[in-house]
Amino acid sequence: MSTHTTAEPRVARVVIDVRTRALDEPFDYAIPDTLAGTVAVGCPVLVPLGSRRAVGFVVGLCHESVYANLKPIEAVLGETLSRSDAYELARWIADEYAAPLADAMRLFLPPGGTPKVVRRETDDEVTWELVRPSVSAAEDKVVTLLQPDFEPRSGARLQKSIIDALRMGPVTSGELSAELGAVSSALKTLESRGAIEVTARRRWRGEAGRVREDTSHKLTPAQVTAVETIAHAQGNVVVLEGVTGSGKTEVYLRAIESTLAQGRDAIVLVPEISLTPQTVGRFRARFGNLVAVLHSRLSVGERFDQWSLAAEGQARVVVGARSALFAPLPHLGLIIIDEEHESSYKQGSAPRYHARDVAAHMAMSGDVTVVLGTATPSLEARVKAEDGEWLSAKLPDRVTAHGLPEVKIIDMGAEFGGGNRSMFSVGLTDALNELVAKKSKGVLFLNRRGFASFLLCRECGYVPRCENCSVSLTYHERGDRLTCHHCGHTEPSPVLCPRCQSPYLRKFGAGTQRVEDEIHAQWPDLPVVRMDADTTSGKGGHERALTAFEDMESGLLLGTQMVAKGLDYPEVTLVGVINADTTMHLPDFRAAERTYQLLEQVSGRAGRGEDPGLVVIQTYWPDHPAILAVAARDADLLYGEERELRSAIGWAPYRRIANIVVSGETASLVKSYSDTLGHAFRGAMKDDWEVLGPSDAALARVKRAYRRHVVIKAPPGATLGQLVREVLANNPAPTGVAVAPDIDPVDFL
Repeated sequence: MSTHTTAEPRVARVVIDVRTRALDEPFDYAIPDTLAGTVAVGCPVLVPLGSRRAVGFVVGLCHESVYANLKPIEAVLGETLSRSDAYELARWIADEYAAPLADAMRLFLPPGGTPKVVRRETDDEVTWELVRPSVSAAEDKVVTLLQPDFEPRSGARLQKSIIDALRMGPVTSGELSAELGAVSSALKTLESRGAIEVTARRRWRGEAGRVREDTSHKLTPAQVTAVETIAHAQGNVVVLEGVTGSGKTEVYLRAIESTLAQGRDAIVLVPEISLTPQTVGRFRARFGNLVAVLHSRLSVGERFDQWSLAAEGQARVVVGARSALFAPLPHLGLIIIDEEHESSYKQGSAPRYHARDVAAHMAMSGDVTVVLGTATPSLEARVKAEDGEWLSAKLPDRVTAHGLPEVKIIDMGAEFGGGNRSMFSVGLTDALNELVAKKSKGVLFLNRRGFASFLLCRECGYVPRCENCSVSLTYHERGDRLTCHHCGHTEPSPVLCPRCQSPYLRKFGAGTQRVEDEIHAQWPDLPVVRMDADTTSGKGGHERALTAFEDMESGLLLGTQMVAKGLDYPEVTLVGVINADTTMHLPDFRAAERTYQLLEQVSGRAGRGEDPGLVVIQTYWPDHPAILAVAARDADLLYGEERELRSAIGWAPYRRIANIVVSGETASLVKSYSDTLGHAFRGAMKDDWEVLGPSDAALARVKRAYRRHVVIKAPPGATLGQLVREVLANNPAPTGVAVAPDIDPVDFL
């Protein structure tokens, strides 16, 4: 046993930054005399690991270890993590989501600022090389005039121009270069003669965006009640349900004001797709330079600087996508998750955490308040609020006097039967003609998501569904078959519609480019701004598209899901949904709920100004509960049925689910290992637990990799992640096979 009684800790507990479940516990390392006082909890260090070196993170310090002959830490590689709860929260995430601890620790690291050790192979040896971060703080060289009366020598015109420029005040070397050309040599000469001083100043990178007016207004009684509920919800979760346009953002802003007044900080999560300059502008208009922004469309350097602003206490409000939940705010008091129902809050790679559930854990294990705001709460949030586990606040009315827009449902089967072969129904065509005549603005939404194909009868709207799982069957062109990716049921694709015997069965879907072409063909003078993955992929693409739409006098904003939420334009009087049915037929038990949420959200873009607005929804399934719920503005028309169905079949939130995906390029290996896992999970099952599969995944082959999955169902609150971790640790995947556990999945694709 190694023991020390000096004041300085001599042993560090280190989590190794290697993606394997075999290294999920901290290792003890000695702190050498040369590093005494420099090793702190949270800092990255370089340590020996067997015959190689590795990067690790210090998660604890102590004076002694139960192990003898500890290997020493070789170097401290950076500053400590700013969040004191990083290790405890990372440990919980790793256990809850069956993820390697190193993956969970990375969530708390600065963007692009993580050192790593990489393997280098030559003909005769293998070495491990430390690679330091490529991103660092950016600096400006600020030039200040020290001798106003200094006169350069005769002929030194550039030096004279520099002195003249500096007499107006300090400027950066970059600004001088832009005005005068290459100035480096002249600056060195002037500095050596004591005429000027050149100092380094931290330059903060990040988006500024268009300056917007603060829209603070007197709160409605419902808003006042919501703000008061949040103020008294420390250590709890508040589900803030408010119709679109009811003023949820103003409630967020007031809650943040109160939090800042108490000396604490706030995080606001917004779905990446909704994180528009308009959204960020609302917070910057109220809180100015106290706001930092974190999202994937910023460069790595910009994200690093915005992260640093929070770590140094210069920013006290962080607005961002899912990963902003782990921003290094030192005095976190409030977490707001806008559009709580959005599936993008679920991480797609390890650790596959859900931001909503991690935030709820942070609230329950500390004194942080969490607000889940949405017009369409997820069934998980609804059930917790109704059961009293979470608090509830409601905003039932819009803040404008006009209320919600009128909703018209168009039966496209009837349109087709009446001879209309256009993608635009008569009702939507009339609405677009009126928009052109009034010179107003509209939004056209194309409900297109993912790869999933399904057959649809254009005469009666029939879609083949699984007889066991109450989900649509996925069409596979190879083999011309229909398959259920929940239970594995398969059947031949029908030639005629089984319901009406029509031959008009086809795969469903159309792209935004085709819709834009159709608009130009029928309304050649109507301006269209297309907003989809193609037109917004470049840096600043979202802002350019929205700025163009804002600046036009009349026209259409055409797009996919990114136009369905987060946009607040009072001049929009029309919302048209080209095809409401796509998400309705995804092979997912949440398909109906997601369809309702999406349609309700996009409907809310209309009628936010003086004109009450109109929403036209085109569908082949006009009596589907999701469509009826949107038309009637009554969520219970859908959720009453959803509760009964999910409770009977055993899906979330009435059961906890794990989806274990096995993949590899050798089909026989994938099948053999998935069968092994299926047998192992059945052997480890507890009472009232259930194992389904293994069977082919919905995407049975991706990038040459074959994919199969095992689904586990457990009672609510079960420690599902820990059991999955144990089974996977006892049954490691063979070489060439990968396994990806997803606890509480949001889809099964």
